[in-house]
Amino acid sequence: MTRGKPFEAEVLFLSPDDVPRAVEVLAMFGFDYKANPELIDPCGPTVFGTVTGTTELSENDIGDRLQKIVDPFGGDVIEWGYQD
Repeated sequence: MTRGKPFEAEVLFLSPDDVPRAVEVLAMFGFDYKANPELIDPCGPTVFGTVTGTTELSENDIGDRLQKIVDPFGGDVIEWGYQD
């Protein structure tokens, strides 16, 4: 049985080269990242996607936690929240 509430967060990475390592680290925390190839940044090679998982954190703390994980890889958490 999985504990916690399901969440979803929009996350972007400035360089596609950093995404594979970031995905590995997110997986170590039990989170999944799925890139969205339909979202394109006209000014750069930015990769947009979604992180999903479950957490016991408050909804307000999800973004901070994810930001600490993805920041070393040029990642930025755009928005987040619990899912039904």
